Amino acid sequence: MTLRRLAITVFTALSCCLPLTARPAQAIEMETALQGAVSVLPGGERDLEINLGLGLFQRPEFLGAEDYKTSVLPLVDIEYRGRLFASTQRGAGLFLFDTGNFRIGPRVTFDEGRDSDDYDLIRTLADIDPSAELGIYFESYLGWLRVKGDIRKGVGGGHQGALARLDVATAIRAGARDTLFLGANITAADESYMDAYFGVPAARATAQLPTFSAKAGPRDANVYASFVHSFREGWYLSVDGGAGRLLGDAETSPVAGTLDQVLTQFYLGTVIGYRF
Repeated sequence: MTLRRLAITVFTALSCCLPLTARPAQAIEMETALQGAVSVLPGGERDLEINLGLGLFQRPEFLGAEDYKTSVLPLVDIEYRGRLFASTQRGAGLFLFDTGNFRIGPRVTFDEGRDSDDYDLIRTLADIDPSAELGIYFESYLGWLRVKGDIRKGVGGGHQGALARLDVATAIRAGARDTLFLGANITAADESYMDAYFGVPAARATAQLPTFSAKAGPRDANVYASFVHSFREGWYLSVDGGAGRLLGDAETSPVAGTLDQVLTQFYLGTVIGYRF
């Protein structure tokens, strides 16, 4: 089996089961964490573009968590003719409209949920089941700026809320093989999502975790930087870092707001990969 035929097989498998593998929506999001690895793409002369990598990241256990964890994050990102994609970082989707500088279409992503037993402060709260998220995703290039975003809603047994995200970034060439990406994003959520992750119902409140009803509004904002060095024959190395700040009721919630040190959260990681 040739490598490209194997990639097609992986693409088909991802399209069928991606909700089990796509980027997590809690903690610093994988879509931000692996930014550099998917920002520099092949030249686009082939119908099938493939990006395989492996990343190592230090990030919070979830949004508002005091403790950090080290995660090994696989990257499989496959795009067909610039329209159909399946990715552990971007989710799975189809660009139905593409002008060259702007493209938009439906996308499926994944929220990994939350196991409350993993964190002492919220141990009395109910777990949040993993769930798929269905939405609309777009990318646009405005001169030296790349603007992308999405609107998505949880389906299944998880948070069942709706989120909207906007991301703006620029690229700076630092050499023939080196590129620096600088960007920022902000995410807002409806009341269903915010109350699921940051609310505290009276029946589960404690002295350390008083009753709290979280309303719709901004959830968090992040700034990030990615440095990507491209080696010969498709290999590359990405070094990524960033910081995120909880906003709105996510900031004032006793789930995180009583711990000043977790209102601003950080991540740092690296990805080694191969594009072809």
